[in-house]
Amino acid sequence: MAGVRVAGARTALTASATLVAALAGLALRTRLSVHPRRLHWDSRAGSGELLWVALGDSLTQGIGSSRPQTSWVGRSAAQVHQHTGRAVRVVNLAAYGARVSDVVVRQLPAAPLADADVVTLCVGSNDAGRTSSAEFRLQLEQLCDALPAGAVVGDVPEFQWGPRIAAAADLSSVVREVVAARAHLVLAPVQRETTGTRVLTELAGDFFHPNDNGYARIARAFTPAVLSQLT
Repeated sequence: MAGVRVAGARTALTASATLVAALAGLALRTRLSVHPRRLHWDSRAGSGELLWVALGDSLTQGIGSSRPQTSWVGRSAAQVHQHTGRAVRVVNLAAYGARVSDVVVRQLPAAPLADADVVTLCVGSNDAGRTSSAEFRLQLEQLCDALPAGAVVGDVPEFQWGPRIAAAADLSSVVREVVAARAHLVLAPVQRETTGTRVLTELAGDFFHPNDNGYARIARAFTPAVLSQLT
């Protein structure tokens, strides 16, 4: 009987170790997609009739999606092409791990805002629980004041688990308040569209970034607002 219990325990441990290894592999795969995505967006910056300047973090890079075309920027750009018949040139300056301060210091100075047909901003996920809401507000106000008329700004996605759920919701409220105070900006309701995201079927292997299904939600937040500026 003791031998049966030992064998059962070993089987359970083996199964647990296999699951942990599989999850670690999925998370690593998500992380390793950062450089290839950067190369993809660099390749999209060279040609196209419409210029889209995208600012933000790894959500705007599309980390976690199976391919760039199923990220929210990829989906929205395809919709723009379909509705306008014009090719879209995407200058995607978003960076993995970026906070609002990084967008202000690094991305904004490099952005060709004067030439852009549409500008989007989606930032705050990395600030949640790390940047105070007061500091986030000050930096976001500085950033939003520099954006051109018609720029589309997304609030923070709803976090589904972990200790930063409340902080993310707080920063999302800040984004909405800052955008509402600036008549030249348009809000993309990312939090609303990501409410109820399913952890097992709509998040990537790191259980933080969206997968293709999750990015479809964010695309629903941005696409109507982007199209409104171009059609």
